[in-house]
Amino acid sequence: MGVSGKGSVEITQKIQAPAESVAAYISDFRNAKEWMVGVHGVERLSEDEYRLLLETPAGNLEPHVRVVEHSDGRICWIYTSLIEGGGWVEVRPLEDGGSLVSYRGEFRLKSRVLDRAARLVGLERFARLNGERSLTRLRYIMEARRY
Repeated sequence: MGVSGKGSVEITQKIQAPAESVAAYISDFRNAKEWMVGVHGVERLSEDEYRLLLETPAGNLEPHVRVVEHSDGRICWIYTSLIEGGGWVEVRPLEDGGSLVSYRGEFRLKSRVLDRAARLVGLERFARLNGERSLTRLRYIMEARRY
């Protein structure tokens, strides 16, 4: 059973809401606490840098995140503390007026001991489930027009 390498999650969800609305909502990283499961707080540190409060099987973590790309329909970030990796969310319009939202995240705790412990307690499975739940929550928010 290997515990080396990065954990990776990639998920896609169809949402019956205009791509422009979905993209505008996710592009404000402060909204992450509303739709990203496991994110319990977002503190803006500078124009492109945030501190997240994450609840994980490895305990509460407060990684810093820097947004490295912010364009129509796409936001990309990297972790700058505690966690190596990053992620992106991309929104594409569909012909029926809805949107297709794709999420990808890669992560590894910077401390080898913590990373190994996190893998043993199922951090990858936890991240996948939270990713799926997050896109489902985003779908509910957007389809209910609660943004």
